[in-house]
Amino acid sequence: MTRLLHLSDPHFGAVNTAAAEAFLSHARSHAHDFTVLSGDLTMRARRTELEAAYNFVSTIPGPLLLIPGNHDIPATNQPFDRFFRPFRRYSRWFGADLEPVHRTEDFHLVSLNSTRAFGFHADWSEGILSKEQLARCVSLFNQPGGEAFRILTLHHPLLAPPGYNRAVVKPLPDLLQAVDDAKVDLILCGHFHRSQLATAGVLEGWKCVVSQAPTVCSTRLQGEPQGFHEIRFTAAVVEITVWRFIDGSFIPTSTSRFERDEDGWKDCGDFVTDEIAVIPPEETE
Repeated sequence: MTRLLHLSDPHFGAVNTAAAEAFLSHARSHAHDFTVLSGDLTMRARRTELEAAYNFVSTIPGPLLLIPGNHDIPATNQPFDRFFRPFRRYSRWFGADLEPVHRTEDFHLVSLNSTRAFGFHADWSEGILSKEQLARCVSLFNQPGGEAFRILTLHHPLLAPPGYNRAVVKPLPDLLQAVDDAKVDLILCGHFHRSQLATAGVLEGWKCVVSQAPTVCSTRLQGEPQGFHEIRFTAAVVEITVWRFIDGSFIPTSTSRFERDEDGWKDCGDFVTDEIAVIPPEETE
């Protein structure tokens, strides 16, 4: 099995140092093939925050892919940077590629930058994807390369916890149609600081597994402690263990298992997960 660590939202600038150190200790003592950090490395993309985030990710052993989140661009009290060069500071520390791609014989990983500096909507922290991004995503996954496991990562989530009034990524039907077109196996995201697992897809279409990770080390908690997901997968099975920071260390608290058939992925574990199913875009018009 391939072993992958999925963490999100460390929020340097509002960080629990003990949780950050405990995660690094775990990462060093457990052999993992790859790590994905799905955004919000900082609070406001300040230099000291970016430096601390860089030092953190540089200590994680093995190959790593990371993407920006909505907190990784300057706040509105710095309007020039916010509106005209929102990712300049992030790019100085983590590279200019905001949608990195990683390909191995075992898996293909594509990322989408769902963060927008501003827009014609009230909450600028919301995640939005363009048609061009989704088309590029499908094209990248469908390039010649065999039947490698397909992983998509973005910052903004597909599923809101019960009672949450904040929006999920938009447009969700188009994203799930792209998942169907590309036969994506696994989506990694964060943003809500809540751990959730789901299967997702268009009605009567392909279903993928969704891993929404909590904050790994921020003090900005949303009803649960800091945590991360450890994911083990083959072409036919996905197992996701949720680790939570309890009494000074990370401990495993649950494991969910998903199995693949001709229609995609189904929850086959002991823990009931959520399911996201939407009407395909062409049927909503």
